[in-house]
Amino acid sequence: MSDLSLLQSIWFVAIVGLWVLYLVLEGFDFGVGMLMRRVRRDHADRRVALHTIGPTWAANEVWVVVAVVAMFGAFPEWYAAWSSALYLPLFVVLLSLVSRNAAIELIGKREGERWRAGWERVLLVASTVAPFCWGLMWSAVVGGLELRGGEVVAGPLDVVSWYSVLGGLSLVVVCRALGAAFLTLRTDGDVRVAASRSLRFAAPVAFVVVSGFVVWTVAGFGAPGVVGWIACAGCVVALATVAAAGWRVGAGTRAASDGGDARAAAVAFGAGCAAIGLLVVTWFAVLFPAGIAGADGGAPLTLADAAAGSYTLTLMTIVAGLLLPVLIGLQAWSYWLFRHRMTRADVGAPLPSPVDVVTRVVGGSGPESPAAPNGPGFRRRRQT
Repeated sequence: MSDLSLLQSIWFVAIVGLWVLYLVLEGFDFGVGMLMRRVRRDHADRRVALHTIGPTWAANEVWVVVAVVAMFGAFPEWYAAWSSALYLPLFVVLLSLVSRNAAIELIGKREGERWRAGWERVLLVASTVAPFCWGLMWSAVVGGLELRGGEVVAGPLDVVSWYSVLGGLSLVVVCRALGAAFLTLRTDGDVRVAASRSLRFAAPVAFVVVSGFVVWTVAGFGAPGVVGWIACAGCVVALATVAAAGWRVGAGTRAASDGGDARAAAVAFGAGCAAIGLLVVTWFAVLFPAGIAGADGGAPLTLADAAAGSYTLTLMTIVAGLLLPVLIGLQAWSYWLFRHRMTRADVGAPLPSPVDVVTRVVGGSGPESPAAPNGPGFRRRRQT
């Protein structure tokens, strides 16, 4: 690969793969958060939607840590310039991820629709802002930043341009479509019907916006090479597939209460994952052999100049060879274990609060006091 050594090339490909893995896995988590208010009619529907990502959303976040650590270890000067140039959107991303995590954990900790609706709004905003910032950041790196040697001298707002904003919007709309496909695939009943209807409209929007962004990328920032051209074409084809399958699934809601054709939903989800992955590959293919493009055709920060020494790369390769298969295997196992469709029966009835129990014992009834769950089929479940 250009002037890179074998180990440098391996780690560049690994970093691309880690960013693909993170943005694909977190993509449908973000999408579910964006759609929470559209796919639920009551607390039980909210729990159904959240339980689809409940066992895996925290594990998905591990991959951004691994990707950033890989950049820091294999290409320290790239990481230093990247993080210093993008510290403002990085801060917003971290704030969004913390807010999203808090919303998922706290949304079911208290009774009361006002409490739940408030955290639902936090989840919606955070799940939209985070992918927007990731798209903005990588698009800004592709678009070019002012460099002086290996140091970025651009201001904190120089990362914002029409191109980078469109990149952020592109990632948002494709994540929304992917989240709708995921919920259509993993839920049943009213949640699936609502998700499939959202997919019907989100998928064509993603096709138009992201296709336009991909065309701008390859037309405005240089030929991406063979791999890049394949990734660009594949991304557009995948988006078209999502739109076609999404339309079929959404149209099925008029005739079937289960939310449409299951096979079409699986196709839409698989194509949506491919679209995000190929979009990430397109970014890196256009950048290569640079880590950060120079503004206005200036000299870029090349990966060969930013790479660590052979000893560091060799040690990292050994450690990654031992740990990465374990991480990937554990996460694949968790997805297989929780692969079934989520229904209202799976999440159970909400547990009454102590105040509700006391109220019923003394003979009163509160506005949000569900009947005490009992019977041979009842199992107490943790509320999410």
